Amino acid sequence: MAKAPTPLEQRTLGRTGGAMTILGLGTRRLAAAGQQGAIRLVREAIDAGVNVLEVAPEYGDGRTERWIGLALRDGYRDRVQLIWQCCAHLRDYKTAMAQFDATLGHLRTDRVEMWSFYEVIYDNDPDWIYEHGGLDAAQEAREQRRVRWIAFHGEKSPHIALKLLQRGFAWDAVLMPLNPFDASFRSFEKQVLPEVIRRGGAVIGTKPLAGGTIPAGKVVKVDDAFRYAWSLPVTSVLVGCDSSPILKKTLKAATDFTLFHAGEMDAMRQKARATAGDGRCERYKTTQDFDGAPGRIAHGFTAP
Repeated sequence: MAKAPTPLEQRTLGRTGGAMTILGLGTRRLAAAGQQGAIRLVREAIDAGVNVLEVAPEYGDGRTERWIGLALRDGYRDRVQLIWQCCAHLRDYKTAMAQFDATLGHLRTDRVEMWSFYEVIYDNDPDWIYEHGGLDAAQEAREQRRVRWIAFHGEKSPHIALKLLQRGFAWDAVLMPLNPFDASFRSFEKQVLPEVIRRGGAVIGTKPLAGGTIPAGKVVKVDDAFRYAWSLPVTSVLVGCDSSPILKKTLKAATDFTLFHAGEMDAMRQKARATAGDGRCERYKTTQDFDGAPGRIAHGFTAP
């Protein structure tokens, strides 16, 4: 008889009363796995106990959502909570709703658990979300019970996230980059995380490996970076995987996880500080290299 997997820790999603596993599967990298590989990876993660899956229309030029829809058949849909990234970059009602309806069709479902505004990384994004009708669309979807929670995602600058929070809407969650380097450079951990918690919202971590900087370097070990992110007051941390070996290693880090104590957290920050201060380790904050082409075009920039 096969040994049952070690249960993943679950944490409460802020004031909502919902619960998520500390490890969530980000699907941006699934396009590299191909259709069958993507289906296998999604099901492997769910079978291992992961109950958070982040999806977006832009991933894999739209192919990934369709593949995930195939993966969620045969009862898998009811075992996972979907974080949907709204990629309507003009933040307008019409495009957001059309995109949402299309996504539900691709995923073969009638709902997602969380609607998140993707790439809130431009200074006028907070204004557009309110003024162009995007937030109205999300709230309408929630009133229709096709969405439970409303969130936003941003990895560029804490001041943009704070501007949106200060507009007054009761966001259920905020997705933000959290890793040892962030603590010393334009820090979401220091500026945004406590404000979200103060308002009763939940924090979902992204970029725990600093966009690939940590695996390539020697300053911070991969498992320590995961442990650092999970030791913060987060509900879940999204990790992208494109192969079964990477998924297995990430699952092991999650099941073996123990909290860093305060002194260990400070030691990790100090270890990363020397190379973090000029932003070289978090280029998604300082350049457009990580910014999606549709968002660039919507804001009048040239696509890569």
